[in-house]
Amino acid sequence: MTAPVKNAMSPFHQRSVRLFGNFVRARLPHERLKEPLLQAHMGIRSEAYASYVLANVLIVSVVMFFFVALPAAVLLPILGVNVSSGVNALILVAPILLGGMMFATLWYTPQSKAKSRAKDIDLKLPYALNYVAAMASAGVIPADIFRSLSRQDIYGEVANEALYIYKDIQLHGKDIVTALRRASDRSPSQKFKELLTGAITTVTSGGDLTIYFAKKAQRHMWENRQDQKNFIEIMGLMAETYVTAAVAGPLFLIVMISIMTMLSGGGPGTLALIVYLLLPIINIGFVMGIMAMIPEV
Repeated sequence: MTAPVKNAMSPFHQRSVRLFGNFVRARLPHERLKEPLLQAHMGIRSEAYASYVLANVLIVSVVMFFFVALPAAVLLPILGVNVSSGVNALILVAPILLGGMMFATLWYTPQSKAKSRAKDIDLKLPYALNYVAAMASAGVIPADIFRSLSRQDIYGEVANEALYIYKDIQLHGKDIVTALRRASDRSPSQKFKELLTGAITTVTSGGDLTIYFAKKAQRHMWENRQDQKNFIEIMGLMAETYVTAAVAGPLFLIVMISIMTMLSGGGPGTLALIVYLLLPIINIGFVMGIMAMIPEV
């Protein structure tokens, strides 16, 4: 199946394919990128993307070596900076390490984008289903439902998925079952796949999509409420943990260390370490953890 978006082959991509295409086809497992690229809606073939990755890695490594590492290795001794052989070797190897990091980052970018899309779809699917169920109950045909849903930016990636379903029906002449099956194949969200698979079964068995969407909307809203309840319970547990780890515990340590410092006549080094290092780290950790866990309401 081809990607559902317009071709993203820039001149740089095309030159990358000309330079590295044969190597990619022979040596790199670029086939593994097909599904992530499709799910991420990146609109580029796996072979072209792998060539693009290699071109970027080569450019960065060469520039880093000739303009940073090599001048540093040559000029530092001339300037009188004492550099050990180990540090010198590390400077020269740095371009390879940077190239490896860039390769890993770019290679896994499609997977990361696909996971991000899946998360957005899962978050907004309950609310989008309410919209779909309301339109279906009003007697709107499936093609018009997906067209209308695609115009609702509030539903994020669900709206994008609806747009491609509508394009398959309206522009490519696919029937509703084929369009839904294609959308299911390319969607990164397991929940959305299950929804579309159920819709296909309903249509092919002569069922009523209005009833199906209404039941699915109720089910997903119930699951969404359960997720929010679980989150509230977790927040309660984290609040208790915060009081112990970031309030009572450090306060007890501060009092004990202050008394010990007064009795022994020592300096306030340990106390300053707790106040200016330990407490900020604990608080930042809790804030970042809570922000990562907050679901979209």
